[in-house]
Amino acid sequence: MRTQADIRLASQTGSNQCPSLKHPAGGVYFIYFLLLCSTFTLSPEAFAEEKGIMIVRVSDYQQDNTLLLDSESLFHLPEQVKQAIHHEIPLNFKTEIRLLEETRWMGMTFQRTRFDLEYYTRLYAYGVNHHYVLYNTRNNKVQTFETLESALQTLGTLRAFPIAHLAELHPEQRYTLEMKISLDRWKLPAPLIIESFMDPDWHLESDWFESIIETPKSWQ
Repeated sequence: MRTQADIRLASQTGSNQCPSLKHPAGGVYFIYFLLLCSTFTLSPEAFAEEKGIMIVRVSDYQQDNTLLLDSESLFHLPEQVKQAIHHEIPLNFKTEIRLLEETRWMGMTFQRTRFDLEYYTRLYAYGVNHHYVLYNTRNNKVQTFETLESALQTLGTLRAFPIAHLAELHPEQRYTLEMKISLDRWKLPAPLIIESFMDPDWHLESDWFESIIETPKSWQ
């Protein structure tokens, strides 16, 4: 039995169905929805005026029977965070990378983690002329830069990062590569920890970036 609300809705739309994309009103709602989504989706160009961390690209490829990853990220630090660096306060950025495998059985989807890595890169400055240093805890690599911008560019770049041997991946299986970068506020000096949790300028973290990998039979 139709309620009075159903009758009113039918009289407004000219049918017994709710408004859809086929109806002019539904089209207006859909366009409004797209505009609303675009408001919350930042392009790299729009991000240039924001503060934070944004993963722009994650791409995978295979070489020497190994699945490798390249990625590029942008770092736009608030002024007080830059001042902390210039006062020789080290910042520790955490990079998280996962490879998830999906299996479908009897109409259900199961997911397991095939690769899970977490490592830190410490950024700090020293000297009167402010030389900048990146220390990678994963491989103990140390790099020195003359400008903060060049240090942040290197921090946001991964090249030929090994993920897994192809022999470990199942042909025609679906995999999801996930990546996230964040500032570990717990590793700040003690006086700054409380302030960093209260002040949004210190809440520096990217969203999880997801990339779907379809493994071809040629990877056997």
